[in-house]
Amino acid sequence: MRKTFTVVIAILLLLAAFSQLIIPGLVQQTMATRIKDATQAESVSVKVDTVPGAMLLAGQLDKVNIEAHKAVIGQIRVEKLTLLGENVRCDMSALDSRDGSAVQSADKLELTGIITQEALQELLVRKLEKLDNIQTTMDREKLTATGEFKLLGRTAQVNLEGIVFAENGGVYFHMTHLDIRNAVLGKAVIGNFFGDILLFDLQSMPVKAEVDDIEQAEGQVIIHASQHRSEI
Repeated sequence: MRKTFTVVIAILLLLAAFSQLIIPGLVQQTMATRIKDATQAESVSVKVDTVPGAMLLAGQLDKVNIEAHKAVIGQIRVEKLTLLGENVRCDMSALDSRDGSAVQSADKLELTGIITQEALQELLVRKLEKLDNIQTTMDREKLTATGEFKLLGRTAQVNLEGIVFAENGGVYFHMTHLDIRNAVLGKAVIGNFFGDILLFDLQSMPVKAEVDDIEQAEGQVIIHASQHRSEI
C-alpha cells in the first residue's frame, strides 16, 4: 500500500513538473514561431505564466509578455512591438487571423509600437513613386520630407510635412503641408500625393485594440493601444 502511494505521488510530481516546466516552453515556442511567420519579424520572444501550466493548452494565459522586433504590421515595419496581458483567454490557432479572434477575453491587454523615421521614409518611397531622392527628419511636432518630382524634363523640389494620427481604429500618416518650388508642376504633385496613408488597421489584426495615445519624438513615433472591455 505504501509502495503504491509512493508511486502515485511520484507520478503526480512528474505531471506537475511537466505541466510547469515543459508545457510553457512548448507554448512559448509555438506562439513565437507563429507570430514571427505572420509578421515577418526578425525576432520574437514570448513569455507566458499560468498555474497550473496545463491550462496553457486550453489557451489560458495568466500573464503574457510578447516582444517582436522589426515586425511588419499592415504597410509599415514596426521597430519594436510589445504586448502585455493579464488573465488572457487566447485562441492559439488564430494568431495569424485578421478579425481579432486571437483574444477571446482579457482583464488587461496593452500594446506598444515604435515606428522609426526610417520606416516612415521607406513607406513614403513606396507610396510616392513619382518622388525621387526622398529624405526625412522627425521631431516632436512633425515628420518633414524632401524630394524631387520630374515631369517633361523639368524638376520640382518638393517639401512636405505630416503627422501620424489615429481614426476609427486605423493609424495614418497625414500630410499637413506641401511646398513645391516649381509652381508649374504644383497641381500635378498635389493631385497625386496629398492624402492620408494608412499604416495599419488595429481592427484587422489578430488582437483588436484602440489607440490610446500617439507620441512623436526625435526620429520615431510611439503608439500606445489597449483592448477595452467593450471590444472583447
